[in-house]
Amino acid sequence: MRKLLLISCLLAIAYGLSPAQTTYNLDIIWQKASPDTGGGCRYWGYRMAGGDLNGDGYSDFVSSTDTVIDLFGWIKSRVYIFLGGPALSTVPSQIITYDTTGSHQPMCIADFNNDGYGDLALGDAYGTGVNETKGCVNIHYGTGVDLNSTPDLVIGGYNGIPSTAFGTSLSAGDINGDGIDDLVVGAPSYPISGTREGRVYVYYGDTLGLNTFPDIIINGHSSPVFYEEFGASISSVDDYNGDGYDDLLIGAYGSSINGAASGAVYFYYGSAKVDTISYGWVYGENNYQLLGGFNVSTVESDTIGYNAIGWFGTPFWPTTTGTSGEGKCYLLPGDTIDEIAPLWTITGEDTALGFWSSSAGYADGDKLGDFLAGASPAFNGKGKAYLWLRRPLMKNIPDAYILGRYSGGVGLGDELGARVALAGDVDGCGRDEFLVSNYYADSSHMVWLCKYTGPDGVEQIPDDRLQMTGIKLGQNYPNPFNKATVISYQATGDGPVKLAVYNIAGQLVKTLTPPNPPLEGRDKREGSGSVTWDGRDDNGRAVANGVYVYKLNAGGQSISKKMIVIK
Repeated sequence: MRKLLLISCLLAIAYGLSPAQTTYNLDIIWQKASPDTGGGCRYWGYRMAGGDLNGDGYSDFVSSTDTVIDLFGWIKSRVYIFLGGPALSTVPSQIITYDTTGSHQPMCIADFNNDGYGDLALGDAYGTGVNETKGCVNIHYGTGVDLNSTPDLVIGGYNGIPSTAFGTSLSAGDINGDGIDDLVVGAPSYPISGTREGRVYVYYGDTLGLNTFPDIIINGHSSPVFYEEFGASISSVDDYNGDGYDDLLIGAYGSSINGAASGAVYFYYGSAKVDTISYGWVYGENNYQLLGGFNVSTVESDTIGYNAIGWFGTPFWPTTTGTSGEGKCYLLPGDTIDEIAPLWTITGEDTALGFWSSSAGYADGDKLGDFLAGASPAFNGKGKAYLWLRRPLMKNIPDAYILGRYSGGVGLGDELGARVALAGDVDGCGRDEFLVSNYYADSSHMVWLCKYTGPDGVEQIPDDRLQMTGIKLGQNYPNPFNKATVISYQATGDGPVKLAVYNIAGQLVKTLTPPNPPLEGRDKREGSGSVTWDGRDDNGRAVANGVYVYKLNAGGQSISKKMIVIK
């Protein structure tokens, strides 16, 4: 009898209980299964975000369900708020319920009114009430205690036009450089000429709060084969070119430059008045790879030559049919005004790398931004989420990962990594943590909060690469100009200095040679100078009226500004 009982226990362990997730250089410091276990709860962890909502110095984090059937049979969506601190609880501090479903509520946390408390923005591409079919963004201002259960502000779809998917994507950053976070909203189905080119709206933050009318509108582009869906994904949390303004990274998965729905990601520089012309772009590599449709993210300040860098991927690479392949993620500089060459790319070890991607913040605390990517269908449905630390020379082997479970049978894998998101420094340890979920798995839905525990990436960076170089670029004067203009600069760093002028399409117009070559016997260029441009190209021809960009490269860094020629 005892032997039979032992065999039964072993079988129960082997077939009835699942092993824990496998981690490498990571600790799971918090986890929570779907809070509503009934059949009406869907997509726990579909959207997640982190930020300090109550102003206590610890980052809080938020997760959502798309559909919950309540006691009266009504379908709602819910947002769950968990407070950061030395001791983390699986009991939410607050639950906010909305009478909407199917919108998957994108979210971001930022301080839109500059009061020191994080504010929660929730998108609803379908809308309810007066905004039904028009979409909206709901703003809950932080107060130091619980958020209001109803929105403090509702921003409706622009001009009340229906079916634009307004609120599909959200981000926030200080786009106009006034020290207050601004809100960025995507409406990828907006019909500029009747074909869902898409739009992105910027709402400036203010001490009185956000306005309901956009300050900046950026239009998508016509696509010859497929709807561009510009604004399907957005990131605007950091400064790419070092000019003091946060910049924009915008995905358009339907762009067809390199084949039908190959996709594209565009860079736009922030300024006191944002230009609506893209400064840089990267295109998907082939048909139906939908680049820009699976989240785009900005990796925070990078002291290896870039102020910030872009990070995004597609699980459909290298297929051309819109089905999962190995997947590929791209790490890109944002200091260009042309088609962008990646700093580094990584392809999947199994399948669907880039199903979702995100900044990991400073996972090892070295102030070099790190990267996350998920591959939820990988390894027969186990799913895997990867962490790479930023290095001068990136390596393909991840620095950490979490691998899902698989208990046998069809559809019993965790499918972990369907979503990854930066949580921030939740427990006050000085390092950022991150969130991972498996919102659509057939197994139980979970959200995991993970902490990097491996060696610091900074230990592998040579000391001389950590010594920052500096460059400054002045605004040309006069501007606009007719016959000539003067451009001043300052550069300290290794290697030569290059100052050049480009047209708005990113084509080189004129190379301006600085007057002070390096001192003999030295490999650094230090000091300041100025050059005069007479409005002629490298062939001596006068350029046409219009906007031009001048760009300074020195010491592995670059910065650019705009000027106007009027004749």
